[in-house]
Amino acid sequence: MFELPKEKTVIEQVNPRRLFIFSHTKVGKTTLASMLPNNLIIDLEDGTNYISGLAVNIKEIAGRTGTDELTVLGQVAKKLKEENKEAGKCVYDYITIDTATSLEDLASNYATKLYKASAQGKNFEGKDVVRELAKGSGYLWLRVAFEKIYSQFDGLYGKALILNGHVKLTSLEKNGKELEAKDILLTGKLKGIVCQDADAIGYLYRNKDNPNETWISFKTNEEDLATGARPKHLRQQEFCMLEYNPETDTFTDHWNKIFIEK
Repeated sequence: MFELPKEKTVIEQVNPRRLFIFSHTKVGKTTLASMLPNNLIIDLEDGTNYISGLAVNIKEIAGRTGTDELTVLGQVAKKLKEENKEAGKCVYDYITIDTATSLEDLASNYATKLYKASAQGKNFEGKDVVRELAKGSGYLWLRVAFEKIYSQFDGLYGKALILNGHVKLTSLEKNGKELEAKDILLTGKLKGIVCQDADAIGYLYRNKDNPNETWISFKTNEEDLATGARPKHLRQQEFCMLEYNPETDTFTDHWNKIFIEK
């Protein structure tokens, strides 16, 4: 049994446990991730060869071992569980999956395998259940596959799971005028899964007035269809996350503005 609450609860969680960061390509998501202390980057785009950090390059391992990328990803999750158990705690404070778009590509292939293994799909001879099933019913299998892959990393991090993603531009109408708005580049309801799961969603961009500064916005407005945050210190906030010094060729990060000291 349980008792219904009679008093307001005390806020227990301050920092985001799940963070989604999206941007245009080559803005600095991976560089930023590499600067977060004790952050394991699960690289699905073969992009960490140009940075110094804690990274597992899924494409490189798959190519070197002759194993498919989805299997390698599962092996990484298994290895994390084993090392966490041996250490008696989470070995990494943060895990970053880079990127959601590549995760969706893996999920698309996995969805076909799941469907073929099901009773209703045992006679399916196609190659892409998402595109080939009638009336868009393949998208259900895509969502199931995405969640299965994504959930492998639940509980394997000490502080937060970070998911990097790409931006897409979409049009909407307001008062008879067409506006261009920023949205997350994910198919259909996958966006809903990611957004609902995230405690904070930030849009990363270069400062127009100073291209050596990369800013992040958690502001919710009609031009940003996904941004927002539950943590009080991030709600409707916008600030510099990464500074580049061309004279010394060095970066300075401001992760302490997202993950604050309690």
